Amino acid sequence: MGVSFRYASLGDLLQNYINGTYIPRTVWERVFLLLKSRGIDVYSPGQHEGKCTSPYVVVKNTGTSGFQGSNQIGSQTLDIIIYYPLTNYSDMEPYTCQIQNFLSQLKEYIRSTGNITPVVIDDTVSGYTQTIEYQTFQRLRR
Repeated sequence: MGVSFRYASLGDLLQNYINGTYIPRTVWERVFLLLKSRGIDVYSPGQHEGKCTSPYVVVKNTGTSGFQGSNQIGSQTLDIIIYYPLTNYSDMEPYTCQIQNFLSQLKEYIRSTGNITPVVIDDTVSGYTQTIEYQTFQRLRR
């Protein structure tokens, strides 16, 4: 499944999220569950194994930084790393747009930074890859 949650199986957690009876604990979890609930094959970093034979997404927390002059408010960034099989370059952009449309449903929690990498070939998985960066504002943990 690609991720383990402490209190329930991913299937149970996903169904509870869809039913509205589970509130995600983090922004990363909220993004992961939204994409999973929309039928996207989604993983946490290092969880996907093997070659890219069908599209999938990796959600990665890339860190938190404070705003200049503040030790209480900052921002967290998330990378949405999209993988697509080498045989389907022409379908990569529509798939990326679909992911962006799904994530626009979380506009209360995240916003696109506008940073999108070019499509490159990842030889380790035999697929195309592209990264979209999102940001959330949050109170810093002390």
